Amino acid sequence: MNYSERFSEVSRAMGSSMIRELVASTKNIPDLISFAGGFPSPRTFPKDILSEIYSEVVKTEGTDVLQYGQSEGDSLLKTELAKWDGYPELSLDQSLITVGSTNGIYYYTRALIDPGDVVICEAPSFLGCLVAFEAAGADLRGVPLDDEGIDLDALKAAVSNARAEGKAVKFVYTIPDFQNPAGITMSYQRRKNLIEYCLAEDLLILEDNPYSRLRYSGEAVPTIYRIAQNEYRNTDLVMEIVSFSKILGPGMRLAYAKGNEALIGKMGSWQQKVTVSPDCVTERVAARFLQKNLMDDHIAGICDFYRPYLHKMLDCLKSEMPDYVSWTKPEGGIFIWMWLPEELNADELFIQASQHKVTYIPGSKFYPRGQEKFNCLRLNFTYSSMEQIETGIARLGKLIKSI
Repeated sequence: MNYSERFSEVSRAMGSSMIRELVASTKNIPDLISFAGGFPSPRTFPKDILSEIYSEVVKTEGTDVLQYGQSEGDSLLKTELAKWDGYPELSLDQSLITVGSTNGIYYYTRALIDPGDVVICEAPSFLGCLVAFEAAGADLRGVPLDDEGIDLDALKAAVSNARAEGKAVKFVYTIPDFQNPAGITMSYQRRKNLIEYCLAEDLLILEDNPYSRLRYSGEAVPTIYRIAQNEYRNTDLVMEIVSFSKILGPGMRLAYAKGNEALIGKMGSWQQKVTVSPDCVTERVAARFLQKNLMDDHIAGICDFYRPYLHKMLDCLKSEMPDYVSWTKPEGGIFIWMWLPEELNADELFIQASQHKVTYIPGSKFYPRGQEKFNCLRLNFTYSSMEQIETGIARLGKLIKSI
């Protein structure tokens, strides 16, 4: 039976994760040093505390949490998250617990996008969301970044061009803090300018926030959601989605969205159809973790752990890379973005790098299809040891210099 003829149009167009395929392609290389994945260090997982809370929750609340749960998420967890996040006035109907942030982003997209509608995204951007937008039939338009975040002039041009084509532009997708993959943090003024432009143009903002609390130096910048609420008295323009994958562990599959009540309701309807409800046990465990006031100290410990790894990679890049290579210098997050000369192709270099027993993710994988740049790559600094960072960057630097 030839199933390829039976697949839906969307399924036929959908590929598997290019990043996962690239990582898998190097899996069996002995002594390979990988800066490719977006993995947090297992040493930051609060395993002992979580195991105790999981046991306690199942023993004392199992009758409740082992049953089917609310599609929109556990009310106790939503209440605790609102208090911890500094929004005690947030109603239960203004937030949604999701099975990871990509699910929440997918529901947001399905709630708003008809096939052919335009989504403006940063270029480069998180591949997981780009494929979610494409799966919903969105027309993706990439906008470049500068040192302060999304390029507003390019954004305005992209919106203008799309509307001139008769297209509906639904929202702007941004990762403003320690952006994946570029590591850039959007400046406070750029966030305000983005809000003002989107208010004037009736454009929604989807703020993806997996990394803002992983800050190792410098001053924190308020989220776009908070600025819109506090300075523009607007709680409808921005939907913020917060992930706990880099905080508690990606295996817990936990995130939450906050924003307009009607939009949250539609996202909840999509969740009801796709996953029925989030993991009820995990939700209650996270709620108890917050109630015990463990989160802030835990995050401070993660930042203390990762800080020297970031500094180590930055120092190694400075000492090992030729002067015609440049890279971002983030104050947090888990990624560094590298620019090569125009004539160097990081996709082709990937093959040579793996032969030199070091690997990364080519930058082209983080652009909408047809809009790729090939002289760039992403490095992760949170999963390798100090020795691996030193050796791996030395190998990569030697390879680049030899070309």
